[in-house]
Amino acid sequence: MFRWLTIFIFFITSAVNGQIIHEPIATRARKSEAGINAAEFYQNNKMNFYDIKYLKLDITVQPKSTFIKSICRYNVIVSQPLDTFAIEFKQNMQLDSVFVNNIKTTFSRSNDHIYIPFQSTVAVGTFLDLSFYYSGNVAKGFSAGTDANGLDFTASVSESFQAREWFPAKQLLNDKIDSTDIWITTGAAFKAGSNGLLKAVVNLPDNLKQYRWACRYPLNYYMPSVAVGNYLEYNNYSKPAAIAPDSILVQNFVYNDSTYFRQVKPQLDKTPRFIEKFSELFGIYPFYKEKYGHSQADIGGGMEHATMTTLKNFEEHLVAHELAHQWFGDNVTCATWNDIWVNESFATYSQYLMVESLPALFPTTAAKTMSDFHNNAMSEPGGSVYVPPSESYNEARIFSYRLTYAKGATALHNLRFEMQNDALFFNTLKKYQQQFGNGFATTTDFKAVAEQVSGKNLTDFFNQRIYGEGYPVYNVAYSKHGPDTLVLQINQATSTPAVTPFFSGLMEYKIMSPQGDTTIKINQTANDQTFTFYYPKTVTGVAVDPNNWVLNGVGTIREGVSTVILPPDHITVFPNPARDNISIRMPANRYNLIRLADVNGRLLATYTIPVGTTLFKQNLRLPTGIYFLYFSGSNVAEVRKILVTGR
Repeated sequence: MFRWLTIFIFFITSAVNGQIIHEPIATRARKSEAGINAAEFYQNNKMNFYDIKYLKLDITVQPKSTFIKSICRYNVIVSQPLDTFAIEFKQNMQLDSVFVNNIKTTFSRSNDHIYIPFQSTVAVGTFLDLSFYYSGNVAKGFSAGTDANGLDFTASVSESFQAREWFPAKQLLNDKIDSTDIWITTGAAFKAGSNGLLKAVVNLPDNLKQYRWACRYPLNYYMPSVAVGNYLEYNNYSKPAAIAPDSILVQNFVYNDSTYFRQVKPQLDKTPRFIEKFSELFGIYPFYKEKYGHSQADIGGGMEHATMTTLKNFEEHLVAHELAHQWFGDNVTCATWNDIWVNESFATYSQYLMVESLPALFPTTAAKTMSDFHNNAMSEPGGSVYVPPSESYNEARIFSYRLTYAKGATALHNLRFEMQNDALFFNTLKKYQQQFGNGFATTTDFKAVAEQVSGKNLTDFFNQRIYGEGYPVYNVAYSKHGPDTLVLQINQATSTPAVTPFFSGLMEYKIMSPQGDTTIKINQTANDQTFTFYYPKTVTGVAVDPNNWVLNGVGTIREGVSTVILPPDHITVFPNPARDNISIRMPANRYNLIRLADVNGRLLATYTIPVGTTLFKQNLRLPTGIYFLYFSGSNVAEVRKILVTGR
């Protein structure tokens, strides 16, 4: 529940001037570092001709080794007439044999695919049972070694394009695997973690053990996981109110060292509380009939494998981020990699929500967490939250911490502010889970849910904050008109004006006074707006966005000296945009000085206006960018924005 110490002020007087030109604590969910691009990534269209119903992986692997021996079995239903079955698998792996409906068959391999030709076209609705026997050293998608604490491990990390590195995989986001069994054979001294419930541990010859995991929830292709190591198993339980008196098993596979375990146990014991709180905010933990848990491995961060995250350590932000992915990423998965923010931004913002909700469990504050997101997002001027189509196969862009994680988290915080109602915001998240659970969603899907729940048209918000680039920089001139009227002249520059020239929406301003500060909200719909409202107190300053709801920078905040509200057309700057030369038409003798400043408030030039001038001309000789002209006279002060397009 928010507490607002505010007065709601929408503009009473609006004068629009000028031309509008249309890890921080790691990358919390650090994915594979492998680079990949469209030219080297080919997917055969025939993979769209069948639906995967069941996957079984029977894999043998040892800690510190990337060598595996495995059987991969699929049950699929043909959805379009099929003359050749195709599935991805890396060429470096040794494929010994392939069976279709228990009959050994011929196959070919090319372009990192396996192709199985059929003698006659297979009809729609046909059930196929396929088994692949293979072995080899996994080149990518596996991490193996010994970490700094002494944990010997091997663990899979398949997101975004590395599932095919270690098992035959249909790496398309539009086909979740309905049911999965993962059997992991490893040395008897070790344990193996994976998705779902541990159904059995079977002793095998040659001092081996087989861990049989079963998951009956749909999994996207990069979710099946393997983690083996010299683990200690530590279990505790979460008790969300929605399923009382039932509880959820929290199964932890942690480095087997008593001293290390004593150090991390207090952190492990926080996870049940996190599950309970997220279940309140988003709806019940989506895999509650099975479990949640952690398999430890030195993978540089965490990977949100459904029901059992693989992660480096148990730092609170990392645990909260990966847990939130069980809702945003695992239950509802991005429909395309361009929409990855609906996974990562939501999980990143969930870190903030957890600090906000359970501050005693974190070593930092919610304010510091959000400030870190803002600082990271604004460390460079451009970039959108949404991944552009040209970057669809660029993992560095897909998993850009600045854009996909931090900036996306600030956009969700801003959306919460725009709704002005926590119940609406969290109902949006719950309805999104309900509507798209066990499936996929796009940015457009989330927007539709948010609009339906909030009743607001969010087209401008998404165009500016998600698809657009950059952030706004606010310049404010304030002045008292008589004893009880305050005027705010608000100008906005943006960090990428050629892409997103203006950010509309709700903003807070704190009016500072010896008689007590007042926070107001203003709905800004255009640039260079003037807002007038009753304010009998003395003004000593103005703070922009004091509660850090909106990703923004602050340019200049200055006190004006005007005593009257001027009409909107008393200054005309043209052309705007300009190259070098500008002309300024103004009333004679109203202004005597013009100061030219950049978006950071740095004074670049000062021009004296001769007496009687109504048309003032100037050669600017400036690089491309946004600049401000500050006009002053004996009792007036005005500001205008200009765009210089360069010579």
